[in-house]
Amino acid sequence: MEPTILLIGKNRDTLEILKNELEKFNRTIFIANSEESITSKIYNEEIDLIVVGAGLPDEIKNKMLALIQEIAPSINLHIMERTPGITPASMISYTNEKAVMWRLINARPSK
Repeated sequence: MEPTILLIGKNRDTLEILKNELEKFNRTIFIANSEESITSKIYNEEIDLIVVGAGLPDEIKNKMLALIQEIAPSINLHIMERTPGITPASMISYTNEKAVMWRLINARPSK
């Protein structure tokens, strides 16, 4: 079973490209780039995992994180760090790693 993932970033066009790439792994991906779209997705979809990109300005990211903690504190939340050499495409491998870890944690024990 794959997690349903919400990607959060600043540029909707970039998020659409990342969504299309991640869907190649048979994952359900939603995207958000505003507090309104985050709220809508959290309330209207069954989100298992949230990944926040590194490109958001800190002030905006902090507001979005506070919102998520307020309305959905139980959803697994992962925040990419700004590091040298990171690109928007780095979100693909980061998200895939978090999705695999989610699957391992939520796997049914074998008999």
